[in-house]
Amino acid sequence: MKRSHKPTLDKTLIFLMLGALVIKLVFAVPVFTDPQRSLACTDAFFYDRIARNIVSGNGFSMEEGAPYDPDSTVAPGYPYFIAAIYGVFANSKIAVVLVQIILNLLLLYIIYRFLKRKFPEKTVILFGIIFALDLNLSIFINQITSETLFSVLFIPGLLLVLTAVEEKKILPAVWAGLLLGAATLVRPVILYFGAPLLIFFFIAQIKVRPYKLWRRIAGWGVVIILQLILITPWVIRNRAVFSRTFYTTVSQINLMRYHAAPLKSILEHKPRLQAQQELTNDALEHETWSNEVDNLRLTGRGARKYILSHPLPYAGIAVLGGLGSLLNPLDLHETGVYLKGQTLPPSGSILSDVQANLTKGRIGKALGIVWNERLLYYGKPVILVFILYGLVHLAKLVFGLRAYIVLGFSDPMMLLFLLTGIYILGLVGFAMVARMRVPAEPLLCSLAAIGLFAKREKKNAG
Repeated sequence: MKRSHKPTLDKTLIFLMLGALVIKLVFAVPVFTDPQRSLACTDAFFYDRIARNIVSGNGFSMEEGAPYDPDSTVAPGYPYFIAAIYGVFANSKIAVVLVQIILNLLLLYIIYRFLKRKFPEKTVILFGIIFALDLNLSIFINQITSETLFSVLFIPGLLLVLTAVEEKKILPAVWAGLLLGAATLVRPVILYFGAPLLIFFFIAQIKVRPYKLWRRIAGWGVVIILQLILITPWVIRNRAVFSRTFYTTVSQINLMRYHAAPLKSILEHKPRLQAQQELTNDALEHETWSNEVDNLRLTGRGARKYILSHPLPYAGIAVLGGLGSLLNPLDLHETGVYLKGQTLPPSGSILSDVQANLTKGRIGKALGIVWNERLLYYGKPVILVFILYGLVHLAKLVFGLRAYIVLGFSDPMMLLFLLTGIYILGLVGFAMVARMRVPAEPLLCSLAAIGLFAKREKKNAG
C-alpha cells in the first residue's frame, strides 16, 4: 500500500510573506494618511486621469474636459486595471495601493518557489529578505504607476521562458507568450523583447541533452506570436481611431526626450529643454499634421534622424544612461515628494551647468549646484535615507556581480537575467532614473542572494 504524500506548508515562505506584508503596510502609511502622495510620480497623474475618464464614460482620454480626445501615448493595460479598481471602490487610490501590495507579495511567492528548485534554502531566504526590504520597489508599489502590475506579469513570463528552455517543452512557452503579451499591454517597453529572447534561445547551454534547432525556433516563435496576438486588438483600435497602424506613440516621445535631446544638449552645450525645442522645431518645419499622432511621428522621425547622424556619441551616452539607471539607488523626486508630501519639487535641468563646471575643474561649484538646486529641497532626513539605501543597493550590485563571476553564463537563468537587464536599461537613453530599473529589481535581488552563497552552491552542485 502506497503512502500518500500530503503537501506540507512552507513555513519559511509564510513568515517571509507575512514579514513583507508588514513592511509594505508600514511603508504605505504616508499614502494611507494622504492619498495624493500616490501621485508623487508625474506619470501617475496621467494614469489616474485616463482611468477616471474610463469610469465616467469619457473614453480612453487624458483630457480634463470635453471633447475628451482619445490618447495615443499610453498602453491600455494599466489604465483599465486602475479603472476596474476605481469602479468597485469609488475612485479610491488607497484601494489601488492595497491591490499592488498584494501583487508584490504574489511576485515574492512566485520567485521564491522558482529559486527554491535551484538553490539552497539560505539563498532563497536571503532573496525574500532583500525583496521585502527593497526601497525602490516599495516606492512604486505606493504610486499609481504601471511598474508593479508590469513586474508581476513580466517576471513570471521570464521564468516560464527559462522553464521552456530547461525542460524543452512548448506549454511553458505558451504561458510565457501570454504573460509577456499581457505585460506589453501594460508597458510597451518590451515590445521588442523578442530580440534578446532570440539570442537567449539560440545560445543558452542545455546540459542534459542537445536542444535541437527547430525546438529553439519553435519555442521562441510561440512566445513572440502570442505576444503579438495579445496587443493586436489595441493596434486595430488605433487604426480605427487615428487612421494609422501603430501600438503606441510613447516611443516617439521617449526617443526625443531621453535620447535625442540629451545627445544634442551634451554635444552642443545647451540646456536640455532648449535642445529638445530646437529638435522639435526642425522636425515640424514645413510639415503639416492633423492630430497628435502625426505630430509625434514627425518629432520622433526628427529625433531618430539626429541620433543616426551622431552614432558613436549616442552609443556612448546610451551606455552611460543605462549604467546611471543601474547605479542610481532611488529617484529623489518620487522619494522626496512621497515622504515629505510636497508637490513642488525643483524643475528644469541642471545637467549642463554641472557638466560645464566639471569640465573646467570646478568640482566644488558643481557639487554646490547639485546641493542647492536639488538636494536642499528634500531635506537631510530624505538625503540620509537616500545614502543608506544607496549603500544597500551598492551591496546588491557587488553580490550580483559576484554571482556572475562564480557561476558564469552556463546557467540559462544567469544568461537570461543579463540579457533582460541590458535590454531594459539600454532603452532608457540618458534618463539615469532608478524608476527604469524597477522591472529588473526583482532579478537583481535574486542575483544578490545567489552571489552571497554562489561559491558554496557551485561546490555542492559539483
